[in-house]
Amino acid sequence: MFETAIVLLYGLVAVAAMAVTLLEGWANHDGLTLHRLAGLLACLLWPLTLLVFILHGCIARLLTRLSRSTA
Repeated sequence: MFETAIVLLYGLVAVAAMAVTLLEGWANHDGLTLHRLAGLLACLLWPLTLLVFILHGCIARLLTRLSRSTA
């Protein structure tokens, strides 16, 4: 359940960022330039850092609880 929520949230953030990037190109009448394609790729990758920080926090909290219960 938690993994599904994370993947859904990741997908929603990535799609929203891609939509903004595409709308920006459409409004400027630029089309798909190399920079726009790089921006679309970045839209897919940057939420990954958010996911890493969330998972790091969850794991650190879990390890803290486990170390306190064994001490």
